[in-house]
Amino acid sequence: MRLGFEISSAFREIKVGLNREEILQEVASRAQERGAERTPEEMEEVAAAYAKTAEMLQAGGVVYAASCFGKFADEWSTGTLTVGLSPLAYSDESIAVEGICDIMKRTPGLAAEISTLELPCGQAVLVIQQAQNLCIPGEFTPGGKDAPLDVAQLQAFIPVPQRDVPGEQTLVTVTFSTPSVDHWPEYSKIVAAFLRTLRFFPDALDDAPEAPPVLPDVHDSGIGTESPIDPEHANLHHPSAFG
Repeated sequence: MRLGFEISSAFREIKVGLNREEILQEVASRAQERGAERTPEEMEEVAAAYAKTAEMLQAGGVVYAASCFGKFADEWSTGTLTVGLSPLAYSDESIAVEGICDIMKRTPGLAAEISTLELPCGQAVLVIQQAQNLCIPGEFTPGGKDAPLDVAQLQAFIPVPQRDVPGEQTLVTVTFSTPSVDHWPEYSKIVAAFLRTLRFFPDALDDAPEAPPVLPDVHDSGIGTESPIDPEHANLHHPSAFG
């Protein structure tokens, strides 16, 4: 099975499966784009971190990953999006979605908004939550103490429809997470646009896209999502672009 989608140009792909030389080239390219001058030792250090991240993603079944780092309204912001594949036995996507939704709602300790969503690519279970699952080490905080960091996360679980890929038994999991929770309205618009462009193709289909096309900046993309909600009233249980 092959995937097709569009993603905002605010995101840069984290490439998996690269060898050492390719990773060094990727790191050098990113540094050049940002105008950053790095010593050979720094390049090796960054390349090692890149390789470790890519290996972890690949081991988790991730087939595509991208991150963004920039500014929303003059405030620094960052987020990560991944697409993972895992085997799932099902004969009907609707039943699979109901089952996933039921399992999520019964998961102990999961404080999340769980709903179903009809996307152009098929039915999905949408899970939105905010959790303190990251920690800033004390050596990087003014008070010298570890500081918990809120992380907003959206996951969409999509059983691949049989109409698109006959015989496919795969669950596609799209995960977006960000510690920049104040920018959730903007990010919800980006992720909503991404999900609405997601498509599945059989391996042998000649006209399936060779690579994911890239949207212009989200503010100029023209994709039919609603405007972001007022940040003053933003929360993870009211993602405007999915309403």
